[in-house]
Amino acid sequence: MPTLPAGSYQPASASYLDAGGERGSFHVYGKIISAANHDAQATAWGNVLTALDALALGARIEDRYDDLSRYSVVPPTNGAAREVSLQVWFQDETSGQKWSANLPTVNLAKISYIDNIGAKDAVDPTTTEVAALTTALEAFPVVNPEAQTHTVHVVGYKVVRGLK
Repeated sequence: MPTLPAGSYQPASASYLDAGGERGSFHVYGKIISAANHDAQATAWGNVLTALDALALGARIEDRYDDLSRYSVVPPTNGAAREVSLQVWFQDETSGQKWSANLPTVNLAKISYIDNIGAKDAVDPTTTEVAALTTALEAFPVVNPEAQTHTVHVVGYKVVRGLK
């Protein structure tokens, strides 16, 4: 078990392989795993991975939270590109601090855009797969690494292109 103090955070990530054999990763922080919360956190992280996979065209090659899992996959042939990502925006409800994490290889067929001139790539958070991701991330929950006890919420999504 980790020796970090109570309330600390632990890195969580999922990496995807795109059609060109390139890798991209989604990174957040979750609650520190302890003997008391191990099973619940493992289940919650599994739900996040399921929700991420539902939105990704790429093949998940690795995930890490309590442990590291690697998968033997071949590059997909469905046009998955790590440079096309779903950017997830989080906000600390106490401090107002915002930050984002990017899911590479997003399947554009699974999202809808908000019709708003000022938000050209803003994603509708109510579509089935996107709403499921919000639910999974908030149940996990994602924590602010600078203030681990503050409540964090998903506040929006957008599609970003050209990430390296």
